[in-house]
Amino acid sequence: MRNCAASRIHYSEGMTIQVAPNTFFSKLSFAFSLLALVGIPAAGFVALVESLQLPRLLYGQANPELANAEIGSLATLAALVLLLRACLSGLAAPRGVYTDVLDFMAMRHWHPAVRVALVGLLVLPVAWFVQTDRDLIFLWRNLGPRALLWGDFRDDLDRVVVSYQWALIAGVPLLFWFHMVSRWRPQWRGLLWLLVPVFFVGTAIGVVVVGTLVHLG
Repeated sequence: MRNCAASRIHYSEGMTIQVAPNTFFSKLSFAFSLLALVGIPAAGFVALVESLQLPRLLYGQANPELANAEIGSLATLAALVLLLRACLSGLAAPRGVYTDVLDFMAMRHWHPAVRVALVGLLVLPVAWFVQTDRDLIFLWRNLGPRALLWGDFRDDLDRVVVSYQWALIAGVPLLFWFHMVSRWRPQWRGLLWLLVPVFFVGTAIGVVVVGTLVHLG
């Protein structure tokens, strides 16, 4: 057997190829994944808390410092997710429960039922708001971008963002639980789809609890 130290690849007469573990890449991948494990929730929390600055940027009433924090947190969140996906696709990616948690943060290898739950979590808040308060669509259809000059339209935009805040606060922990169940019980293929409406009901209850706590506070 001959050894090529530069490429760290061992091969024999039978052409069997084995890639030796790269210690440096393994350590670097672990460091980046640990950074993402802390950084993604932190950046997501800042982006969620300051998300009201996004509609206010549209009508010119955003706080400059808070708006910069919002944009920076969104950019950091996207960068960390991409970095984590790259780390997990390498040969030195971790295994076990730790990987299950990282896969959730990287939105990687999700069960289709979990993906459907995420789509519903993003679509249903605005759909519910449009059905209960039609002024937003009415003003936009009739005025176009000039609707941003109207206080009622601005208030509606803020309420849409608040509804997303409450939905994500209530829904993301349940989505994480849903993802972990899909990893721990992969044999529950049909049952996982039955858990989708349970997820939505739990999120709705959570939104009511969050809204109540906000008003009481």
